[in-house]
Amino acid sequence: MFIKCCGFQDKGSIATAVKNNVNAIGFITYPKSKRYVTVEEIEMLSKDIPDFIDIVAVVVNLSLQEIEKLVVNTSINTIQFHGDESLDFIKTVKAKYPQIKIYKALPANEELENKIKTFQNDVDLLLIDTPSQNYGGTGISYDWSLLNEIKDTPFLIAGGINKEKIKQIELLNLNNAGYDISSGIETNGKKDSDKIKALLTYVKG
Repeated sequence: MFIKCCGFQDKGSIATAVKNNVNAIGFITYPKSKRYVTVEEIEMLSKDIPDFIDIVAVVVNLSLQEIEKLVVNTSINTIQFHGDESLDFIKTVKAKYPQIKIYKALPANEELENKIKTFQNDVDLLLIDTPSQNYGGTGISYDWSLLNEIKDTPFLIAGGINKEKIKQIELLNLNNAGYDISSGIETNGKKDSDKIKALLTYVKG
């Protein structure tokens, strides 16, 4: 299972995730998020992460110039588009930075099937998240049965995921490649190294 842990703001919890075989580490560049970090903070936090891990900048409706600042000034090797970015814009970024992996987050709503068809051939990974006016970060889950029909594209389940919810999802026999976790590895709004270790140990064995 592919595990992305997201919303990091300190080096200690990042080190715990790396030590316990996380696949991707995410940094939130959206200023309205309580997990927001600046480009300078991402530069500092990301520089010691091994490059075999996806180092992900989560972006919401940034300009090409803002994306360039992230790529040039940090160690990120992945961009997660979490806003209303068009396919054409994503293709432009992909053409300009062919070395960068691309994730695209989609809300689990009535448009999901069509959105998957739109983006699946031009991104490396999809994330299916809880619908939100604030582009995710709700800590709330949705009806996972919506994912039953996704069979031909890799995706992560996001939205209030924790170890207990992973155990529930495992009973559904979905075709997800893994999980995207943020609030589920926190205590009182801060990353909790014990929860990070417990979750990764459970999933990774």
